[in-house]
Amino acid sequence: MNSQLTIRQSLMASLSTMLVWGFEYYDIILFTSLSSILERLFFPSVNPLVSAVETWGAFASTYFVRPLGALVFGYVGDVMGRRLATVLDAALVGLATLIIGLLPTYYTVGLAAPIMLYSLRLLQGIGLGGEAGGGATWALELTPERIKPFINGIMYSGLSWAVFLTSYVALTAKSYFGAEFTSVGWRILFITGAIPALIALIIRLFGSESPEWVNTVRSGRITKVPIAVVFSRYVIPLMALILINLGLTIYYYGGSGYWAYVMPRIVAVKLSIPQGKALSWALVLGVYGGIGAVIGEVLSGFLIRAVGIRYSFIIPASLLLILSPLIVYLAFTMNPLSIYASLIMGILFGLTAAPQTLYFTSIFPPEVRWTAVAFGWNLNAAIGPLSTLALIFLLESSPATPWPLALYGSVVMVMGALLVVLGALIRVRMYQ
Repeated sequence: MNSQLTIRQSLMASLSTMLVWGFEYYDIILFTSLSSILERLFFPSVNPLVSAVETWGAFASTYFVRPLGALVFGYVGDVMGRRLATVLDAALVGLATLIIGLLPTYYTVGLAAPIMLYSLRLLQGIGLGGEAGGGATWALELTPERIKPFINGIMYSGLSWAVFLTSYVALTAKSYFGAEFTSVGWRILFITGAIPALIALIIRLFGSESPEWVNTVRSGRITKVPIAVVFSRYVIPLMALILINLGLTIYYYGGSGYWAYVMPRIVAVKLSIPQGKALSWALVLGVYGGIGAVIGEVLSGFLIRAVGIRYSFIIPASLLLILSPLIVYLAFTMNPLSIYASLIMGILFGLTAAPQTLYFTSIFPPEVRWTAVAFGWNLNAAIGPLSTLALIFLLESSPATPWPLALYGSVVMVMGALLVVLGALIRVRMYQ
């Protein structure tokens, strides 16, 4: 009975983490898809460059404050309890997203509109800083050891479900609302994005506390300043975490995660493709890439069992390193085969990415686990948008022919895959 209860608790905790965590990728695709609309509604200016900087500044602000959120919620999670931290970060992410969908625009309230948008984006970032890595810590601590690799894969798939669903919902909403999408449809996308976080909040309000954290409290191992302990005792595992996660972060942010932005604005112009067609194709590839990633993530537990957790990074990351230029070429030229290439890329990315949460939560002891995982993860999240700038710069500098464009467009992805391999080669102590 206790075993069944533990499994049920694990599944509910993992579901709630999957729902909130998925918002990270939901937000990426949502913002890139709606950037031109948000620019007109919140940041109108006679200077297009000023409007663009203000718009993407709102996007980037969420990521810059995520390390702060990791420290705040890391302290709460390690010192005051896992479940309390998960409840607070889910509430913050869900409510901030919901309110963004209801905001008045610049044409209604003037300068107050962009100020409110920036403020809510900052709150989102702080909440995500607590959730990313932290929610997985709580869920996996509630999971029996024998099924952790499989529960972990299902939980991590929330990120890729978000890629698939956001691309699909954005395409559907654009089709349904037509001309009204710029006035009403974009709001629906934000409001629906808040629903999973609010569902997760309800689950967590009735969830259980982590037995590992409770045992840590009883044994007197709680530390007053977890981040100080991380930097004084656990630098090597933190470096392994940063390299693996940074590699995957820049692979996505400097690659397929921003195809919906770079394909219509840069690639389409250089290759004389209609911009609307390029955007729709990028969203279609996002759907297939998301499906592939879900498949890879769900199957990741079997790969971990077969080759061990470190090689479960090295094998698929090496394949991504080799195949990325071809995948980018097929996508940028809108070749029909790019659908299958995007699916394969998604599977390999899912196989590589999913083991992160299981691995990272096992290389730090319970008394600093939330802080270490969340801080390392969200430090990379703050760096991630810079790889998008690098991608844009590379594409703008590329010759206007398919293969050079693909090679320039895959440089960041190749570098990301290489970092994953290097991080996985570092040997560290494992904690059960």
